[in-house]
This record gives sequence, structure tokens and C-alpha cells, in this order.
Amino acid sequence: MDAPRFEALSAAVGELNEMKALTAALDLAESDASGYAIYEALVEGIRRVDKRYEAGEYFIADLLMAAHIMRSVLETALRTPGEERFPSMGKVLICTVQGDIHDLGKLVIADVLRHNGFEVTDLGVDAAPDTVVQAIRSHKPHILILSGTIQASALSIRGTIRTVEASGLRKTVRILVGGQAVKDRSPRLLGADARSDSVLDCLRICHEFMAQAAGDKI
Repeated sequence: MDAPRFEALSAAVGELNEMKALTAALDLAESDASGYAIYEALVEGIRRVDKRYEAGEYFIADLLMAAHIMRSVLETALRTPGEERFPSMGKVLICTVQGDIHDLGKLVIADVLRHNGFEVTDLGVDAAPDTVVQAIRSHKPHILILSGTIQASALSIRGTIRTVEASGLRKTVRILVGGQAVKDRSPRLLGADARSDSVLDCLRICHEFMAQAAGDKI
């Protein structure tokens, strides 16, 4: 049974031990364990990291380290010589909406998404609706994340989404909103598909969006 080996991989990720994780993953790969099973063990390790983060034992830097370990294992243990790099998880366009210059939360989310394999284009702060539409046309993202902190940003988020709708691009992108401005607001009333209340929540929703997109193509 490979159960102890899978547990060793999950535990190593949960402990943020990159060398142990790589060793355990390579051991599994050499024993002909399926790539899917190895990936599931990695995800279980990430869940353990998430729990420790929620308990206050880990911090943002630890989340980034866990993401780095996962990517490292995927690139090393699940890729054969000459094969292309592990594919992108999806394309994300992110910005702080017009009239708002708060940047820190957005930067953290963009960094976490990048470390988890997403291609992220950051439009920065005070992004005008027309700028967002132009970027959607240029970058063709799967996900649009609109962030706002000040109270007025809720209206700016809604206005940006309306501009995307008017452009005819709304059906091409899933929209996620976040930040203090929309903390108690319904994403549906804003015209969005979902609202994120934390970094981990944002990452989870982005993975769900990509899973839904894959299902739509089947």
C-alpha cells in the first residue's frame, strides 16, 4: 500500500518542508503512483496549511511557501524530460476600481494567485471602467477581480461591471469582487459572480471558477 507514502507527502507540505515533499513525491512517482493521486496528496497538504493559517499558526508568507512547494513538486515529479512546464491554472485580471487607491490587499491576493499557478495581470489602482474593458479584450482573462476599500468603491465596482456588460464581454469572464467596500453586499446585486472575504477564499473561488469553466467545455 502507498498510503504511508501519500501521507508523507501531505505531511511534508503541511509542515512546509520542500525537500521532504520533493523526496516523497519522487518516491511515489518512481513507484508508478498516478499523477492524479500525487496531486490529491498535495492538495491535502495545502488543506493542512490552510487550517494552520486559519488557526493563526501560519501567516501569508507561509501560504506563499506552500504554493511554492506545490509548484516545485508539480514541476519536478509530474513532468517528464522535454515536456512543457506545468500549465497555467488560468488567467486573472485584477485591479482596485476607479476612485480608490488602496493597494495592499490586492497585491497580496495577486501574489498568492501567481504562486498558485495563475497568470495575473494587475492593472493597479484607480482603474477606470474603460481601462478594464480594454484589458479584458487584450488579455482575455478567465477571471476578473475587482477590489475596493472605501465605501464609494461599491458604486464604482457596480459601474465597472455595467461597463463590461455594455461592452458585450460579460459572458467571457467570471467576476469576483472583494474588499471592505463590498463586505456586506450581495455579489449578485453588484453584477458579480462571487464575493471573496479573505485571501484563502479568493484562491478557493478562483479554483472553483476554473473547474466550472472546464466543465462548460466538456
